[in-house]
Amino acid sequence: MENTIEHQSNQAAPLWTKAVRIGLGISIFILLVVYPCYLQVSEGTSVVVTRFGKPTRQLMEPGVYFKLPWPIEDARKVDLRQHVFNTPYTATLTHDRRNVVLSTFVVWNVADPLLFLQSAGSVEAVSAKIDGMVTAAKNTRMGGYDLSALVSTDSTLLQTRHIEQQLLQDVQQDARDKFGIQILQIGINRIAYESSNVSAVLAQMKAEREAAAKQLRALGEKDANAIRDDAVVRSEEILRDGRLEAGRIRADAEQKVSEIYAQAHLRDPEFYRYWRSLEALKRSLGSDSTIILRTNEGFMDLLTDPPPVPQKSSPPSLPTASEDRTVRLPQGNAQATTERQP
Repeated sequence: MENTIEHQSNQAAPLWTKAVRIGLGISIFILLVVYPCYLQVSEGTSVVVTRFGKPTRQLMEPGVYFKLPWPIEDARKVDLRQHVFNTPYTATLTHDRRNVVLSTFVVWNVADPLLFLQSAGSVEAVSAKIDGMVTAAKNTRMGGYDLSALVSTDSTLLQTRHIEQQLLQDVQQDARDKFGIQILQIGINRIAYESSNVSAVLAQMKAEREAAAKQLRALGEKDANAIRDDAVVRSEEILRDGRLEAGRIRADAEQKVSEIYAQAHLRDPEFYRYWRSLEALKRSLGSDSTIILRTNEGFMDLLTDPPPVPQKSSPPSLPTASEDRTVRLPQGNAQATTERQP
């Protein structure tokens, strides 16, 4: 019984081993046949399928595709991502005959994979072609601009963005038609000068600084003149107000002086005349004056004929400033007092 079971198990084992071997062989055969037909396009790439070297399809969308195995069909991948190419330094002349050395950068990507493979075939090859196109465009465009369009202390004179846009317009269409690439941006990396142009650049910058300084001085002088004119107007207004105030004060003082003189005249007309004559004599002679007069002159009778001593009497009442200011003298000696006043 045991021998029978062992014999059956020995017969089943070779059958199972053969089935596994057959299945594994079929899988390997299918893999070898199907895998060359499998084609996957990843994001940011494109595939050009050729049949016996002749392009048949362009696969632009990412996904899984199938093709005939090699050598019937072949697939060439193209990178569609953006590339940055820095051009070497190239010398060019400006409109004012200044030699400048420019370095630019170019941002580009593949727009037509088939044309790209047929014209350039690689990133290195197309970079060399871009360098030649950009250099020719720089030599053409920079001849229409002065050096101040690239370097200037006055921001209104700088035209670098306009120059970059013109360079992009010059090379964009040709690059698309000839090499199947799309140039997205062209910019100026750096500007250098030859030793012979350094002094000219410094002189230009100095002249621009001097012009800006003159403009600032002119604005300062204008503001200073406005401040001075305003100060003169304000001083004239202050002086005018001061003169008006001084006139009012002087009028009030003269009014008070007239009232005091009137009071003194009413108290003693003879003494008032005597005192006024002395004041007039003092003003006339001064400190270093010499006058020769006869002793009987009316002007000198103050020295020989002084007025009599006034009698004590109560002074008459005077009108106030708000009342009538007319001085009324006594009727008896009014005429005499009027005749004896100087």
